[in-house]
Amino acid sequence: MSPAISVFLLLRDLEPTVARLVRSANVAAASIGAECEILALDERSGDNTLSVLSLLHRTIPALRTFQDLPRGGALQEGARVARGAVWLILDHPVEDPELMRWALREVLEHGKAAAIVPGEVLAIDAATGATVLAALRGGLVSAQRAVAAALANQGTLARRPAPDQGLAGRALLFVRGRLGRLGLPHLDRPIG
Repeated sequence: MSPAISVFLLLRDLEPTVARLVRSANVAAASIGAECEILALDERSGDNTLSVLSLLHRTIPALRTFQDLPRGGALQEGARVARGAVWLILDHPVEDPELMRWALREVLEHGKAAAIVPGEVLAIDAATGATVLAALRGGLVSAQRAVAAALANQGTLARRPAPDQGLAGRALLFVRGRLGRLGLPHLDRPIG
């Protein structure tokens, strides 16, 4: 049976936070009562991200790891292998798990095609995701911009403001969203 949710974890050199990211994604999906698969999509990490993931496989059976992906190619691989009806896309641990639950509910229960919390989380139905994200190179913010553009006038996009991260955080979010236009989609990732 296919899971209801596929969680995409866009990973590159996230050793210090990958365990927290995997666990929080698992808890968020479980909290809404849906079966999920967690896709750890590693873009050639140079640290011990993969070692941490191998330890997590013992305690989280829903975790599947895909490694040695080209920089900026995690979304494409996730779109290719995901089995869930809804995709939840993350690239760092979300401090407020309610943001993930809100995004999932908007798509699963309220029939939205996608739900965005800028720089934090993207939930999208698989059909829309396959159309918009299957060929997209980049990360979470690039995906959010592409989805927002594709659904601009359809009324099927839910938005929620991101937690305030100050002027520097807003500037970083702005730059991350435009890296694809500059031919640098592989740089769309959180700064540690």
